[in-house]
Amino acid sequence: MTAAPVRRSAMYRLQLAQNARFKDEAGWRIAEAYTSADGEVEAARRGVGLHDASPCGKLGIRGGDVEALAAGLTGGPPPAVGMSAREQLGGGAVLLCRLAADELLVLTGPADFATVEDAVTKAAEKVGCAHPTDLTSAFAAMDLVGPRVGALLERLLPLDCSEAALPPLAVTQGELAHVHAIVLRLGERLPAFRVLVGREYGEFVWRSLAAAGGDLGLAPIGATARARLAGEGG
Repeated sequence: MTAAPVRRSAMYRLQLAQNARFKDEAGWRIAEAYTSADGEVEAARRGVGLHDASPCGKLGIRGGDVEALAAGLTGGPPPAVGMSAREQLGGGAVLLCRLAADELLVLTGPADFATVEDAVTKAAEKVGCAHPTDLTSAFAAMDLVGPRVGALLERLLPLDCSEAALPPLAVTQGELAHVHAIVLRLGERLPAFRVLVGREYGEFVWRSLAAAGGDLGLAPIGATARARLAGEGG
């Protein structure tokens, strides 16, 4: 029996060059650490941690009946346009992002995507106009975590990303390093953002963030450090 191919993110070559140590999880090759988890956590607490969040499921839903679809899945309406919500779909934890009145983006953990996609597909069959599309391979995703994230984004993103303008779980779109990006503020203790760009621009945006954040203490962080930071709460 032939093993299923392992997915690699658009930033895989850069991670190899940065001496990342990898693990395989849910069909993805994931950068577990670059130096040590303790060192990476401290680097993020002082400056900016840059994490490859591409190993996750990404499901787009479009159509005039996305509210009916969300109600069928969660028992309530979707978040307002420009906001996100943490939900459970098909037994998997998701971030449900409302990009437009007729558009949702569902982000899942790497192991939860199949069950979430199945639940959404079945629910979509019961409403008139809501069409799910697997966008997992279409986007590269990066998390930026740390007290100096705002200063970094000011250099590359001509949007107001202050907490007043973009509160926790708010989502917006703009040009990051001249590349169209979806930008989501995550509700964590440290300032944290998730940025999604077209996969073909992933390596360019990673390099752009690293270059712009050098004097801000930017450092790549692996999955172990990222999980610890996320677990510290908000």
